Amino acid sequence: MKRRFLSTALASLALLSACDGSQTDSGTDQADMGDGGSPDLAPSGYPAWSSQSPAICGQSPYSWLPTSMMGTVLEYSRNLLPVPKLVIQGLEVAAFLGSQLNVHHAVNYDVQTAVVRYQTQDRGKLVDATAMVSWPKVTNKQFPVLLFLHPTLGYTDGCAPSAKSADLTAPMTIFSLIAASAGYIAVFPDYLHQRSLGQPSTNVTPYLLMEPTALVSLDAVRAAQKYVAAQESLTATKEIYVWGHSQGAQAVEYVTAMQPIYAPEFTIRAAAAVSPPSDLRETAKQNFASTAPTYNLGEAIAYAWSDYYSVMLNTALLPPWDGLALTQLKNYCNSSYNDPIKSVTDPAKIFTAPFLATLLSGQTNEPWSCLLHYNSPSTMVPKMNPSVPLLYVTGDKDTTVPPPANDPVSAKWCSQGVKIQYLQCAGADHVRSLTNSVDDVLKFFEDRQANVALPTDICQSKPAVKCASSL
Repeated sequence: MKRRFLSTALASLALLSACDGSQTDSGTDQADMGDGGSPDLAPSGYPAWSSQSPAICGQSPYSWLPTSMMGTVLEYSRNLLPVPKLVIQGLEVAAFLGSQLNVHHAVNYDVQTAVVRYQTQDRGKLVDATAMVSWPKVTNKQFPVLLFLHPTLGYTDGCAPSAKSADLTAPMTIFSLIAASAGYIAVFPDYLHQRSLGQPSTNVTPYLLMEPTALVSLDAVRAAQKYVAAQESLTATKEIYVWGHSQGAQAVEYVTAMQPIYAPEFTIRAAAAVSPPSDLRETAKQNFASTAPTYNLGEAIAYAWSDYYSVMLNTALLPPWDGLALTQLKNYCNSSYNDPIKSVTDPAKIFTAPFLATLLSGQTNEPWSCLLHYNSPSTMVPKMNPSVPLLYVTGDKDTTVPPPANDPVSAKWCSQGVKIQYLQCAGADHVRSLTNSVDDVLKFFEDRQANVALPTDICQSKPAVKCASSL
């Protein structure tokens, strides 16, 4: 029986979870880079993206550095004590992002956690990033990797999920413990420019951008492999199970497409994308027309993309939002901050007319049209990997990422050979699409580990059902 444990027990564990740290210089990975893919179906007129020349939309040319340099652990901070199984059982029914978990999966292991700072790359230059890594508290065993890609939790170092690796009330910490206790090396990247160790970042995270998201995530897996082998007497296999929600579900699509090119030494056995904005433009169009539009996320795209690609911000945001945006992004995870954009009811008061027309009706407006083409999974190159079975989870009450906005994308992928198992959670909004489907995802992954055949109705849409972790 699951038990809700006392808050005093949580507090005691948090106090005991002080961190130690040290430097390590692990070996290098010997994987070589692969080639890029072919153009997608959208008649864009834009050049095909290539890993040999990955710059897009007027960027200065650059080349990727050899992947043998990536994933080196530069620094780590290890929680002092493991989290016992009994505590994790309590976390399976914890409050979570305004919702409630109700996970039934067995807790098989005590779990230990560390934060690693590791070597990755961005636009042909060495950079570093951080990730939270959790693993079963045993030795001399091997486990597959569960790569979890987090939803929108912030845009700067101050909102890095790994900064709360010892906080047993933090959403990503809870998820990392549940994943590791199920028998995985759980890897939770912070994304680029969301660091909890090392020097402060000078930019915001490249929000919803394909290449930097995929590379930093796959290099986090390399780093986790090296860390547990060198410091914890464990082996992470080359098999990866990729899971993400919202922004992280879109990242699942990026990683699944990019892995054969950037990290061919791995095999992605299965993926689960929960409420992914697979078509960025159509998602924005339907979200803005809903009763609960999230203009702040559109503002984050405008700021982060202008920051990353050196585009004038005033081509996307009107005053005063072009001047307020950075403060708003820095405070995204500050619960006491009252974001003024949430009181705006008309997007024309936030975004320039050309930017809004590009976002809502597809009007050509460079470089924004070009950037949308290469970074929206609906039109990204390379294509989705057809060898990876995908659990595609939505909530029928989700207005943040409305399912109808993205249904044509998954249907197109099915026509390209991707094996998609649809699951729509009845009564689930955007957050509950995640919390209600935890057991479904873990079962999907375990079936793939056991080589259970996929159901015969793959790529067939189904009516909403009560998902396995529903209350």
